[in-house]
Amino acid sequence: MFKNKVFLVIIVLGIFGIIFYSLSGSESYVDTIKKQRETFLKNLMSENDSPIASIKDFSGIKYFEADKNFIVDADFKAESAGKGMILMTDSTQTEIKKAGTANFSVDGKTFTVNVFDEGEYFLFPFRDLTSGKETYGGGRFINIPKDKLKDDKLEIDFNNAHNFYCAYNESFICPIPPKENFINTEIRAGEKKYKN
Repeated sequence: MFKNKVFLVIIVLGIFGIIFYSLSGSESYVDTIKKQRETFLKNLMSENDSPIASIKDFSGIKYFEADKNFIVDADFKAESAGKGMILMTDSTQTEIKKAGTANFSVDGKTFTVNVFDEGEYFLFPFRDLTSGKETYGGGRFINIPKDKLKDDKLEIDFNNAHNFYCAYNESFICPIPPKENFINTEIRAGEKKYKN
């Protein structure tokens, strides 16, 4: 009888442990995103040529709430075509290495976008239906750690989307996302427009 009660208590505690672990997992993700955003701001402010250091009334960076629904597993197709050109905001073109294409679905729509190689990270510049409204009109970017590519699957977390530096300071020259990287839906994740 005693053994049965102990066994029952262990099972109940195990169930509560699983539930707690599941709930804390989602809280942990929100906390992780919060820490990443704090680190991004700290790094941005400490750069030698920071786009926000000279802004006297800087009030911080605005974000959409972290939402796991904006994490996508894209089918990644690597390319070894060498370097291509990307248009910049000053109408010049800059050479950039294309890493490949990523194919994914958001809101029931499928998109194929270009992903570029920046050494330690993949660079994914994009625009979407929030661009020029809730987010910066020139688009946003995600630096994707290369360990997010596994077995031809690339995890893209739109909660890590940030504005280009020219969103804070127009004297900066920024890349313009290629037309292939227009996502014809609202990506309500990541960084919002700096100025309303």
